[in-house]
Amino acid sequence: MSSLDQLEDVWHPRTEDEKHAVRAQLDMLLADPHFCSSKRYPAFLRFVVEQTLQGNEDALKERTLGIEVFHRTADYDTSLDPVVRLSAAEVRKRLAFYYQQHEHKQEVKIDLNPGSYIPFFYKPSEDAGIPAQNPDAVVHEPETLATTRKISSGHRFWPYVAVALLSIGVTSGLSVYISQRPTVTDQFWAQITSSPGRVTLCVGDPDDIGAASLQNTPAPSTVYNELLNENHLVGSDVVSLIRAGAALESHVKPFRLVTASHAAFPQLREGSVVLVGALDNAWTMRLMQPLRFRFRTDSETASIVDRKNPTGKSWTVRLNESQSAQSNDYGVIARYRDTTIGQPVVIIAGLSSEGTEAAGEMLSDPNSLRALFKNSHQNWSTVNLEAVVQTQVVDGHPGPPRIVAIEYW
Repeated sequence: MSSLDQLEDVWHPRTEDEKHAVRAQLDMLLADPHFCSSKRYPAFLRFVVEQTLQGNEDALKERTLGIEVFHRTADYDTSLDPVVRLSAAEVRKRLAFYYQQHEHKQEVKIDLNPGSYIPFFYKPSEDAGIPAQNPDAVVHEPETLATTRKISSGHRFWPYVAVALLSIGVTSGLSVYISQRPTVTDQFWAQITSSPGRVTLCVGDPDDIGAASLQNTPAPSTVYNELLNENHLVGSDVVSLIRAGAALESHVKPFRLVTASHAAFPQLREGSVVLVGALDNAWTMRLMQPLRFRFRTDSETASIVDRKNPTGKSWTVRLNESQSAQSNDYGVIARYRDTTIGQPVVIIAGLSSEGTEAAGEMLSDPNSLRALFKNSHQNWSTVNLEAVVQTQVVDGHPGPPRIVAIEYW
């Protein structure tokens, strides 16, 4: 008996129609933005699903996956190169995000339990039925996602980001300013939304790692896995980007999207700027140099250091630490008028992915912002500010953000 049969709620597709239903669901998953911007994670998920449907789940071992999916040599050291474990953890997270969305609740569920590389399948509720029972049926992707897949790999993430920002702004109703009294979120973003000209949303990308003066590129199995190895936008950067875009949409503020490696200095001088990401965004690293809290890297660690107390406490993550072992991450949020470009700037950046996501959550959640500014500078909505954010990381997911240091000027 296979391991799938040992779980009462797990559905083991046996007929060709049932297997086709799973493959149809797999195609829907891999066309979703959680997966379509990556090469590694779709390859991993498709391989393990197909092998399981063929009855080969007992062969889904770490070394086999490393060889077959990630093209490692037969004698590669799995302890030094945990590419399979890290990829499985990321796939689990993306599957969880996908099925948390209400519109996917009644679909065939594909899951990957911790500690296993064997996917589990679950039938949708009886009233939802099983999709795509006809083996000759064609699975139609939503037009926006189909369009995204036709874009060349170097630019395929832009339709996703644009559609996501538009969707957040329109479908959530954030583009309508429904309250006459400014909220705490409105007050934080006021310097950006009230400035003349178009806002530049500048997000990090893998090409910027070299520009950020990281001399020794770590193996793609570390906390830099998302930054270095995929030639696409980092998921947490996209989340923070969407949150910032929603704040701009709520004030009908025009903006443009640009990756750091394609952002020119004259562009940044044209209007206010929102910088997302740190170690993958050379503009963040450059413009933060005069600030009190700034990022610093060496061959083993990435840190946020305090210029006013350079020999004191710093906030650090180890670059060669696996994402699954990470327990804390740190980020910086800042809002100030930058003297280099002469424009208002907001920075949303973390040491690794979870820190960036926590910083973005801090700036988009009214309750977090109220906690940030409680008993703080009476003119916090107009003065320059910079804060260090900490989040606990559990199984690769950031917890609620909290402020551990703040500076006004």
